[in-house]
Amino acid sequence: MQRLVDLSVLVENSPSEPLKMKAERLDHVQGAKQFCHEVETRNAAKQPADPRRLYPEDFPDSAFITLDTVTLPTHMGTHIDAPIHYGAECEGQPSKSVDQLPLEWFFAPGVRLDLRHKSAGAFITVEDLQVALDATGHKLQPLDIVLIWTGTDRLWGKREYFSDAPGMSREATAWLTQQGIKVIGIDTYGFDRPFVTMLEDFWRTGDRGCLWPAHFYGRECEYIQIERLANLDQLPDTGFQVACFPLKVKGLDASWVRAVGLVDP
Repeated sequence: MQRLVDLSVLVENSPSEPLKMKAERLDHVQGAKQFCHEVETRNAAKQPADPRRLYPEDFPDSAFITLDTVTLPTHMGTHIDAPIHYGAECEGQPSKSVDQLPLEWFFAPGVRLDLRHKSAGAFITVEDLQVALDATGHKLQPLDIVLIWTGTDRLWGKREYFSDAPGMSREATAWLTQQGIKVIGIDTYGFDRPFVTMLEDFWRTGDRGCLWPAHFYGRECEYIQIERLANLDQLPDTGFQVACFPLKVKGLDASWVRAVGLVDP
């Protein structure tokens, strides 16, 4: 039997997350009162003479079922970025949203590349990927899901998670896509280097190429990022599959995923 590894962080308000979520619950008791009121209001509008009623006491313990309403950004927690996130067009065509992406991209053999030696703010380069891949003994196949293991998830829950990480270079991202890779995951806040690092380099040099180079490469070549993975230390380098299906919500630029590694026995 395959061993399952949870590769997702908890979606929660955290020092690691500048963006915030809000969750509101209609509880069991209030839910009973509200539902009964809505039934009575609708019946009265349709059939004013209908004597039938529903009361909270008609439910066990006068308690109905809950309803949670959650407001949160699409780029919170472990999530995939769709091409529309990178720009309005990709490869000269309108960029796809999450509901337009092929399902087969999100369930495929995985390979973990060990980049834990990369320092905070550093670029992950083509050479870094090639050395890490050689160490696995694996030859990349089209549609493999590549997971970049930096070890940054150890900082989850701290402010440093947002700022102390390496990031993918444009060239490294392009090299993977040239091998037929469509989904690339990383255990950091973002796929590129941290925001502060990119901004400081831009202000120092005036080079616009310092700003989100891996993301903007997605305007030229269609690929998907998974950001904020976790527990990559619990995977082998190869011999596992990754499941990371996005929600089927029309038009979204990103989607929360419950990423899972399925390790071969």
